[in-house]
Amino acid sequence: MISIELLEELSRARPGRRVAVSRQSAVEADGVSFALLEIAAERKLGISGPDGAAAGFEVEQEHRAGSQVLSLCPLSHANAERLRRIFAHTAPSPLARKAGSAGAPGITFGVGDRLGAAGPGHLRAFRRFAASPVLAQQSVRELTLTDRTFEDVLDASTWATFQEGFRDPWGADADHLKTEDWVRRALAAGYTMITADVSDAIHGEHADRPASEVRSAYARLEAAYRAEVEKRYLSRSFPLEGGKAVRFAEVAFKKTVLVYREAIELAVRLYRAGTGVAAGGGFDFELSIDETATPTTPQAHLFVALEAKHKGVTLASVAPRFPGEFQKAIDYIGTVEDFRASFATHAAIARSLGHRISVHSGSDKFSVFPSIGELARGAFHIKTAGTSWLEALRVIAKGDPGLFRELYARALERCDEARKLYHVTPDLSVLPAPAEVSDEGAARLLDDVNARRLLHITYGEMLCVPLLRESFFRVLQSSLPAYWAALDAHIGRHLSLLGAPERHA
Repeated sequence: MISIELLEELSRARPGRRVAVSRQSAVEADGVSFALLEIAAERKLGISGPDGAAAGFEVEQEHRAGSQVLSLCPLSHANAERLRRIFAHTAPSPLARKAGSAGAPGITFGVGDRLGAAGPGHLRAFRRFAASPVLAQQSVRELTLTDRTFEDVLDASTWATFQEGFRDPWGADADHLKTEDWVRRALAAGYTMITADVSDAIHGEHADRPASEVRSAYARLEAAYRAEVEKRYLSRSFPLEGGKAVRFAEVAFKKTVLVYREAIELAVRLYRAGTGVAAGGGFDFELSIDETATPTTPQAHLFVALEAKHKGVTLASVAPRFPGEFQKAIDYIGTVEDFRASFATHAAIARSLGHRISVHSGSDKFSVFPSIGELARGAFHIKTAGTSWLEALRVIAKGDPGLFRELYARALERCDEARKLYHVTPDLSVLPAPAEVSDEGAARLLDDVNARRLLHITYGEMLCVPLLRESFFRVLQSSLPAYWAALDAHIGRHLSLLGAPERHA
């Protein structure tokens, strides 16, 4: 490990500046020691060994003590890539095929980090609960709004796993991708999961058309295709556990084909783009069909999944649209009994076809978490992101209420613009004006369902203002231990209610 002598030498070279080692990060390879160092407020990768120990890394400074050299390296993209090649635990891997097998956790859990600062807090929750984190999870929309890249997000997760000494498998999800180019770019960057968003190719307008129009539109499809899918689905029964089965009535079947045919074709193209980069399909492929106005029927779930598989797609998971509303960062809106009935059927379909059920916009859906854990039998994927951003805002509200009021004012001002990208329905009329938010009440505003929805979707509007962004990160960086503790507790609450088993030391 990095020697005391080298740290003393470093301290002498930087008088008055505190030098500390993240002990959980310390690891050796081929006689060379690696650890994360904190020098004053800066984090550096420390590499200790003989001359040449840091070969292949970008090095800023070197300090010598006898025959040993301590190299100080920036937490750069090049160094993150190099670290991933040396230490497997700092690199993501596909999780779906591991989950639930050979003692691996059956729950995979996405924890999107829009700021590049949440990783250590997330990982502390996963030390306590048996679930596998999808630690790097971002959509193109989020990357655009936060001015980041897939590489930035993956590197932040690598440094977090290194800092925390986290040795369990973790994943990296390029979320809600719609084009083949983005699939190729994400996998080339090192991502291990692709969430294919085919919502633009779902023709939901057919769902409400009368039977005569449905039959007419269906008749215009190629005769060979119609004969093929009718043979596979009409007059057939698809059994599920417990004596249940999925069957297709004639008009409902034709509606399903019209609504989802193009979406399936897009999913196939996205998957094939991925296999062109990751030979052998060495990534988890999730198919998202949840971005629709109406809930996904059991027939639609089964048809989409089977048709994708028929065309050579290996599905890791499918995200249906459930009844009720899964609005961002607040609890489920709807009747829990209705959700349970729908979820039980979709989970059974997923089990029967060999993929996993996935729940999107899963942040803070506390009322339905027990049902998800029970009915999915501990094998599912869930996505969260905005809830970790809101915990960062809570830290800001406690540490600098004045800055929080400025951020809140910007959110109110730009809400209409942000709602073009997110479906939420906050009632702004019941929220206080920024000047009415007291220092003591700033953090409590994060408990209001209307404020949460507002603040969740306006992160890009806040962070695009240079002065607000600079002030935000300054306060957050000075409060990282508090932020990480809050995330440990908050994500831990999610995992506990979802039924993730506690780990025992």
